[in-house]
Amino acid sequence: MRRARLAACAAALLIAAALRLAGIGDQSLRGDEAFTARYWTLPLADLTAPDGLAWREPHPFGAFLTFGAWRALAGEREVALRALPALVNLIGAAAVYGLARRLFRGERSHQAGLWALLLWACNPYLIWHSQDVRNYALWSGVSALALYLLIRAADGGRWRAWALYALAEIAALYLFFLEGFMLALHALYVLLLRRRALPAWSVALGVIAAAHLLSFVQAIALAQSGYGGTRGGADLALLPNFWSVLLLGELSAPAFGASALIALLIGVLFLPARLRLYFALSLSLPLIALFAIATRLNVFDPRYILAVVPFGALILARATAQARVPFGALLGVALIGVQLAALAPYRAESYQKAPDWRGWAAFLRQHTTAQDTLIVTPADPASGATDPAIGYYYTDPARVLVLPYPQADTESFVREALASSRAVWFTPTGSDGREVLAALERYGQLEDEFAIGRDFHAWRFAKR
Repeated sequence: MRRARLAACAAALLIAAALRLAGIGDQSLRGDEAFTARYWTLPLADLTAPDGLAWREPHPFGAFLTFGAWRALAGEREVALRALPALVNLIGAAAVYGLARRLFRGERSHQAGLWALLLWACNPYLIWHSQDVRNYALWSGVSALALYLLIRAADGGRWRAWALYALAEIAALYLFFLEGFMLALHALYVLLLRRRALPAWSVALGVIAAAHLLSFVQAIALAQSGYGGTRGGADLALLPNFWSVLLLGELSAPAFGASALIALLIGVLFLPARLRLYFALSLSLPLIALFAIATRLNVFDPRYILAVVPFGALILARATAQARVPFGALLGVALIGVQLAALAPYRAESYQKAPDWRGWAAFLRQHTTAQDTLIVTPADPASGATDPAIGYYYTDPARVLVLPYPQADTESFVREALASSRAVWFTPTGSDGREVLAALERYGQLEDEFAIGRDFHAWRFAKR
């Protein structure tokens, strides 16, 4: 029996790994991924300099150090960089199995754990983030491990168990600041269900806080940086969709609306009576906290509470395990089927995570020379910032010029480029750049025009 259970868990973990690694290099890096690859991996001295990124980018030092170390070890290719979140997220798959065994106990706890593992394995939102060069998949995997280690320690573990929990929670907090939501749920678990463990947990909390003194300094600097967030503001109308996104991904969430939340609330009734209040609060409190923060910052997005996914997986897994044979198996297969159907649009040929930067850069490297100038347009015309993918994919041979640029005379720059270059290439990579094209047509001679794949267009000009 033990070998059969071990084999089933190993098979489920292989499914999780296969889904995270399949097609991991098919798409070019999107802008935020390229930003991570280019800037999060800078030397620590550069990141922490007085004007360094660490004081302006709202992510903890651990995220920078982790990606920097991984890039040094595995390289800077897309597949290598994406392998890190994919592999670390597998930790969460094993952790939710252990959580089910610890929380539910009894002879059906293995079935609940296996279904929870499969629900984590096939979760489209987790899979998408596992193939994304950001810290969300890392955070969710390590956070799930920290939750498991807390419950294990609170069940009567000695100091070593508490030390492992503290280390895991320190790591999770250094990967993402909003692990603080999960730390609050840890406190809630101890207060509601394991009050006798409160003294030991308080000591662990002190260790965690001491280890994060640097994070407090960083948080103060970030609060004064003027950062306002990059997602959306608080919107009550979006709240019912949050759990649909967390369980089924952004592409399928509109079709399910509040149905995922309703299913979870019904599933709470299948939990042991002692766990119902804790799980109900765990489903709702992080959303409420994020909503409160989003009234001041534009951070109202499900990715910022990605670490609560284990609670949804455990509720659905418990309901599946408790249902009578064969209804339990049918329910479990249906849940997995819905997740795989929700994953399918991400695998469709028409789906684009990012423009085809690889094809764009390959074309330009083949046709440009060191005597050429390449003009690109900014992704943000107000600041002149370009998509970080440009610098990741194209670094030479031509000189790169960003136009239009705030407070810059576009026509003067165009005339200078035409006068000093063998050829001037223009390719919109953000704003349409109509004024740039008009200036090139006015002062230069159009030599050729190119369609680069399905995403980009390019013109080549020479001086008259």
